[in-house]
Amino acid sequence: MGRKLRPIEWIAVAISIVLIVLIGIKAWQLVQNRTSKLVAPISSNPLDITFGSDSAQLTIYAYISYHCGYCRLFFTEVYPELEREFISNGKVRLVLKIVEHSNNTDRINEVKTAVCINRYGYYGKLHELLVTNSSVIYSDEFREMVNHFIDSDPLVAECILGNESMDYILQIRNEFDKFGFTGTPTFVIEGRVFRGYMPFEQFKSIIVKHLNQ
Repeated sequence: MGRKLRPIEWIAVAISIVLIVLIGIKAWQLVQNRTSKLVAPISSNPLDITFGSDSAQLTIYAYISYHCGYCRLFFTEVYPELEREFISNGKVRLVLKIVEHSNNTDRINEVKTAVCINRYGYYGKLHELLVTNSSVIYSDEFREMVNHFIDSDPLVAECILGNESMDYILQIRNEFDKFGFTGTPTFVIEGRVFRGYMPFEQFKSIIVKHLNQ
């Protein structure tokens, strides 16, 4: 017969069991918090910034901010791989929804400029600038660049100075809050929400799963 456990050993075993249960509950909560089903579909808007073909098999919606460190990490570490493996060949479309909750003038003008230049001009260089140095929007040089866009193209001017771009900012803000999202980046893939930064391999497994359905 094995020796009987002393009372202090029974206490240690009981504590270990409790810790294991608590860890399991916490892990389950993290999984539940990371993914959930949306009640309503994501709305589309002409000012959405889109990478990829409109006929792509799978659409990924990304709620982002250029002032979010993990969003910048997504653009520098994950997006190039997504573009190479899934976007360039027409399998995936990435739709950016720029979230701006502050009423800071420079931050508002940043989003207005981004969505309007995307619609009527060449967004790629501006996107690279904002990913590389988001604080540039507070500089006189950036303000002068925005004024140049406005002076050079009446369509861009109307978009930035009119109500359309501000209405868009408010729509994304309200949509983000309505769905109960709490931070960026937040991704929506086939109605399922993925909160926070994900490495490319995790993205890839999710995408492949949906493409094969």
